[in-house]
Amino acid sequence: MSGHDRTTPELYGTEVSFRLPPDSADDARAIAAELGRAAAGCERHVLFLADAAGEYGCLAEWRRDEDAAGYAERPETLAALARLEAMTGTPPRVRLYRMEDGRVR
Repeated sequence: MSGHDRTTPELYGTEVSFRLPPDSADDARAIAAELGRAAAGCERHVLFLADAAGEYGCLAEWRRDEDAAGYAERPETLAALARLEAMTGTPPRVRLYRMEDGRVR
């Protein structure tokens, strides 16, 4: 037995990761707020911060894989990603995930 509760519904994630100068948490929060507004309908939207390294990311969690994929193509998301690229000079990385609850039950 793996210890995983297979009755827990799967979630799907859309991750947007980006680099800013170190200690840019306020800028990262502003970017995350814009991406969060574009993620209307998601289960949860979180920001990851590694301030000292200048590495940041957002994860939007969805119940359906097509919603996770579709979020990356929404006009509001594409506009936010374009602004982020213009700000940093580098395209943000966008990745899709299938997620499982890893807690042992």
